[in-house]
Amino acid sequence: MKRIFFYIAGFCCMFNAHAQMHQYNTNFTLSEKNFVDTVAIEYENDQIYVPVIIQGKKYRFNLDTGSSQGLLYTDTQIPNLQELGNVISHDANGVTDTIKVVQLPNLMLGHQNINGYVASIVKKPIGKVNYDGIIGFDIFNKGIGAKIDPKNKIMILSDRKHYFDHEAGQTLKYNLKWFVPYIMVSPFMRHTDEVLFDTGAKQLYQMNRESFMEHRYKSKQVNAQVEGEATGNFTVATNSTEKQDKVYFLNLNRLKWNEFAFKNVRTITTQGASRIGSQLFNYGSIVINPKKKRITFQPYNNSDSVNVSNKQFGVAFIEKENQPYIGLIWHKSEAYKNGMRQGDIVLKIDNEPINSYQEFIDYPFTTGKKYKFVLQDPRGFKKEVFVTR
Repeated sequence: MKRIFFYIAGFCCMFNAHAQMHQYNTNFTLSEKNFVDTVAIEYENDQIYVPVIIQGKKYRFNLDTGSSQGLLYTDTQIPNLQELGNVISHDANGVTDTIKVVQLPNLMLGHQNINGYVASIVKKPIGKVNYDGIIGFDIFNKGIGAKIDPKNKIMILSDRKHYFDHEAGQTLKYNLKWFVPYIMVSPFMRHTDEVLFDTGAKQLYQMNRESFMEHRYKSKQVNAQVEGEATGNFTVATNSTEKQDKVYFLNLNRLKWNEFAFKNVRTITTQGASRIGSQLFNYGSIVINPKKKRITFQPYNNSDSVNVSNKQFGVAFIEKENQPYIGLIWHKSEAYKNGMRQGDIVLKIDNEPINSYQEFIDYPFTTGKKYKFVLQDPRGFKKEVFVTR
């Protein structure tokens, strides 16, 4: 459920990570049993969205397997919410806060009428949010299996015990921790990493820094796949910004999901959990079988590997005193070579003043276009830097 938005070609920008509830409730009910249903879905900007009908009005919900339950934002327009009380939440950085919990009115997902669905109310992330709420992994913990097929823009749902047992593909068993699914993948030969299967996160893969250090200590082959390192922070969570720490930039020879290899995967280490994100759907469909606690990846190319060859992350802009601030920068990025540095604050883009972090997030960047940034360094000196989006 980590929400991070990257600008890959030269610079990147980070959004909120949502809270994780400690109390848990799957007492909601469904109107049908022994069913198979097909729901239209959207796959946009590396995220899965499903249509939900509440009191005759259509809403757009994000499907987030990294969230244990539903989520709404404080400015939600969904009517007739029933307050259930407050719980303590822990964000991606481990900082606690008290959040409100509500029960939604009856909602329709496909042909299913869901009664009593519970959601927490969290702060809205900075920037544009093009959905109304989040459906979490509780929908699957209820016993509903799913085949998520973005290529055909559908999600097949069924509560039948053996309906998804014979799906082809690469299958991994998952374990529930805090009611969300963790699987084992292999980032290096003869090494495995426990990762959160998190469709709320965009990036194909991120590795927990402590896990990386354990792998690095055990094998020299790991060091050969390090492209660089830097000290900084880049994740702004619901209640906090992560502390400064060393970040490693990795170029993995392959990342294996069972016997399927994602080749030439660039990624970074993070202070949060290792995770597989929704860019996985660029390469195949997913089957979630909660009856057997298995997740199956079905590659579009019907092969045993795919070449990812993504670009390395460049710059992370975070909020500091309501200004866009460079929290992390890769020394081999175009932005660094052209003069951007950690600690710089963005004052202007193409001569347009940037007066807040919100204005920076909302700036209409165009892929492939070169922009002139006016920056102020920590000493107060101003400079101009040209970077291609």
